[in-house]
Amino acid sequence: MLAGNWRWVLVVSAVVFLVGCGGGQEKSSSADNEANKLLVIGIDSADWRLLKPMIEEGRLPVLSKFMTESTHGRMKTFFPLEKSPLLWASICTGVQPDVHGVSNFVRGSDQKPVTGSAWFAPALWDILGAADRSTSLVGMWTTFPARPINGVMVSDYVPYGSSRNKPLAGLCYPDSLADMVVSLRVSPDDITDEQLSYFIPADQLAMAKEKFPTEVAKLAGVLAADLTYLAINRELAKGDNFDLFFFYLRGPDMISHYFYKFMEPDKGHYRHTPESLAAFSDVVKKYYDWSDEVVGEVLGWFPSDRQTVVVSDHGFYGPRKSSERGAAEHSEWGIFLVRSEMYEAGKSFSHLELLDICPTFLALMGLPPAKDMPGYILDAGLTVEGRKRVSGMEEHRVESYMPLRPAVGPEGERDEGVDEEIRKQLRSLGYIN
Repeated sequence: MLAGNWRWVLVVSAVVFLVGCGGGQEKSSSADNEANKLLVIGIDSADWRLLKPMIEEGRLPVLSKFMTESTHGRMKTFFPLEKSPLLWASICTGVQPDVHGVSNFVRGSDQKPVTGSAWFAPALWDILGAADRSTSLVGMWTTFPARPINGVMVSDYVPYGSSRNKPLAGLCYPDSLADMVVSLRVSPDDITDEQLSYFIPADQLAMAKEKFPTEVAKLAGVLAADLTYLAINRELAKGDNFDLFFFYLRGPDMISHYFYKFMEPDKGHYRHTPESLAAFSDVVKKYYDWSDEVVGEVLGWFPSDRQTVVVSDHGFYGPRKSSERGAAEHSEWGIFLVRSEMYEAGKSFSHLELLDICPTFLALMGLPPAKDMPGYILDAGLTVEGRKRVSGMEEHRVESYMPLRPAVGPEGERDEGVDEEIRKQLRSLGYIN
């Protein structure tokens, strides 16, 4: 880890650049600090090709309203590199996979799940921590074991190993939150018929549980994990104590992999029955309805003028005629929406690149990007003041944030049962063999 004095050299240099170029003001008052806070809502695999028709149907009211408050458009991800851990790591670091080090779900011939020790480039929370800014990060890919940051990190391993007598060490940082995190864990067995009936028609549920228990179990498992992380985030949001609050929803991607084939039965190589279509044809859209409600709740945790970004890491094509699964079902086009005084409400743009996201996050929080970040701050939909600020930040980028990269940490406690649990899930999604 970089020594403290060198950490501050980078951050102070960034502030000096901003003040000198007129792209921002020195942040000293609580009002200034509040203006630079950021809420990020990550929705894995969200795609306008599904969302916009749903909005036109009168569904997704929260997202529809948020569009009127934001500058929004498409996000072009890496193609064909569409693996979620790789993509979210690029979003959070602003650099390519060969620089940040997170390249896959598993590694080696024994398919050990990749852990947080793979991160080599500094992420947003490392950069913010050097500036004495805090982060809440829950459930992000490749964050086990949770490592020390200025704030809270709850790893992506929380849903696994629930049958263990003792939870895995490293589920969260700081360790003092472990009891809270584990107490909020929702088991798939806890999912009620009433909850399942939100997604499966109530008059089809008994039949679905009898004839298609595997599909119903998949739905319950995905929902339980998302409910777990929602509950943890809800607890952490109390008091509004973080400069960056990063809420991540993985479920829409998993639900799409499992159930898109029922929504578009003519795609792919699947044999459908009238019963399976009756039970599961609307699960994907209903999960987005539910996700929209979740986004509404998350927005309600914070002031209505909180800077907010809603973003996905890729989109979703659905099943392929080639019968390929996993990342082959992904699309290169995701979504990006930003609500901020820097951007005009209701404006749309063609697209930004995935590597533009991190520089844009930094700009929203009052810090310039680095010269070794290939992306650019989003320049579409800027207000007059926003354009002035972005121009100054682009002109006066810092040399690099790479000295803030995390120290190589331990692999964390390994449990072969947990590893196999993760591999089994990745196989069911088509990501590994």
